[in-house]
Amino acid sequence: MNKRVLFILLIFGLCALPVSAKTLTKVAAVVNDEIITSYQLDQALKEALANIPDQNRLTSAQFDQLKAKTLHKLIGDKLVDQRIKELDLQVSEAELSAAIDDVRRKNNLTEEALQQALAAQGMTMASYRQKITKELLRYKLMGREVNHKVLVTSGEVRDYFREHIDDYRVQPKVHVKDIAYPIPAGASQQDLEKLQKQAELTRQLLLDGEDFDKVVAGQADIASGMDMGEVVEKDLAEPLQKILAGLTAGQISEPVQLNGKLHLFVIADRNPGDSHLFDRVKDKIEDTLRQQKAEARYQEWEQEIYDKAHIDIRI
Repeated sequence: MNKRVLFILLIFGLCALPVSAKTLTKVAAVVNDEIITSYQLDQALKEALANIPDQNRLTSAQFDQLKAKTLHKLIGDKLVDQRIKELDLQVSEAELSAAIDDVRRKNNLTEEALQQALAAQGMTMASYRQKITKELLRYKLMGREVNHKVLVTSGEVRDYFREHIDDYRVQPKVHVKDIAYPIPAGASQQDLEKLQKQAELTRQLLLDGEDFDKVVAGQADIASGMDMGEVVEKDLAEPLQKILAGLTAGQISEPVQLNGKLHLFVIADRNPGDSHLFDRVKDKIEDTLRQQKAEARYQEWEQEIYDKAHIDIRI
C-alpha cells in the first residue's frame, strides 16, 4: 500500500475507535500536572487533516510534521487553560449573554434561528455557550498578559505612514466632459477650418455658461457629447494628460485634434486627492501596528509560559 495513504488510514482508523477505547490510549504529553492523551491528539489531528485539500498526498515526513504541530497546539491550549485557572479569570452570565446577543444581532438571527444554525453544525446551545465562554476567557487572558503591554507611539504611526503612503494615497481625479467633431476622411483644409470655427463657437457658448447637454443638442449631427465621469488623471492616455494639464474646474480646452476627431474637453471638477490623508488613516495604521505588536508579544508570552512549564512529550 502507498505509504502516504497508509498514514491517513492509520490516523482515521485510530479516530474511529469507540468512546470506550479512550481508556486504552496512551499519554501523549504531560503538561505540568495534566495530561494530553493520544486519543485527544488523534482527534485534533483528524480535524487538522480535514482542512488539508490533498491529505492523501501527505508523505510520512509531512504527516509527522503535522502531528508535531498539532501536539504543540494542544500543549499551548493546555497552558493557556492552566493560566486562566491560575489567575481565576471568570465570565459572568451577563457577559456571556451579551456576547451571544451580539452574535445574533450581527448575523440578524432570532434565538430560534441561532439554535437551528447551531444544530446544523452539530452543536447544542449548551455546547455553544461553553465555546463562547472559553473564547471570552482567552480574550480576557490576552488582554491581561499581552494586549495591555503593547504600546504604539505617534512616531511609529508617522514612520509607518511615510513608508506606506502609496497604500493609502487617494490619487488626484478629474471629472471630464467631451464634445467631439469627427473629421471626415479626406477632409480639405477648408473643411478643417470650418470645423475649427464651429468648435470655437461651441467653446464660447460653454464659456458663457450655457448648459453642456443643451450645447451638445444644438450641434445637430456634426458632434457628439460624452460625460467621461471622474477619472484618475494619471491613468489617461499621455496626449490627453497633456491637454488637461493646467486646466482648472470650469475651464475648457482649445479645440484639439485627437484620434481623428476635433475635441473640446470640459473640466467639470477636480479632486486633488486627500489633503488630510494622515488624519484619515492614522487610526487604521495604529490598529495595524498594534495588531503586529500584539502578535509578536503573544509569541514571546507563549514561549515564556512554555519555558516555565514542565512539559514531557511521550510519543
